Amino acid sequence: MDGWTVGLIVMFAVGLAVIVFGALSDRRKNRRAVSEMLSPPPRTIPRLPADAARPRYVSALQARRVTEPRPALNDDQQRRLAQQLKAADTVHVRIGFASDAFVTDEPTARAVLDHPRILVCAEPIMAIRELIGVLEHMITDRTPLVVVAPMMAPEVLDTLEVNHLQRAVDVVAILSRDPVPTDVIVQATGATLISRVDLQTGYLSDHELGRCARWVSDRRSSYIVGSLSGRTDEDHQP
Repeated sequence: MDGWTVGLIVMFAVGLAVIVFGALSDRRKNRRAVSEMLSPPPRTIPRLPADAARPRYVSALQARRVTEPRPALNDDQQRRLAQQLKAADTVHVRIGFASDAFVTDEPTARAVLDHPRILVCAEPIMAIRELIGVLEHMITDRTPLVVVAPMMAPEVLDTLEVNHLQRAVDVVAILSRDPVPTDVIVQATGATLISRVDLQTGYLSDHELGRCARWVSDRRSSYIVGSLSGRTDEDHQP
């Protein structure tokens, strides 16, 4: 075999090896890049021992998976609830919950909260950090919470839904731009109308939250049982 033929074969083999190496290297780099993009970012957790297990990330699907369904009201409780809704001092407002995720009694598709605190916001809630303080307080005290606001950013509503579904806190979001039912809720529960500035600064005391014996909501209406007044939003109509 001629020398130039041998050299050509060697050059071809070397070139092929370089191409294969480059392809494999690019594939590894691509896999590493994809892995970095899909993995959670590295975070230093203060005061976490080096040998402690790292917190696990929970997907949106996992967060919305109900592991401990709330028990449905029994027949006696249903009869008692029906009596309460018809009571003269029960206040009715024509706004329901913002999402079916807040349902606590599946057979009736209602949210029923006993002895909740009622937070009534004068302005839209645009970041979950505005609610962190009151949520932590309710979770610690295991007290249900009703949040009334003109509107919420989607991530705020999502966070409330997940906390409710995971039973961290029983919560219901009520959204209405109409000031009439909001005014009724304030009067019926004794709540203070809270500004967004007060929420952002965390300046919110427990006595500024409204109270009632029971709050009941479905998709269209809400009922305030054991309210401070017996007025409904119909009483406010001109």
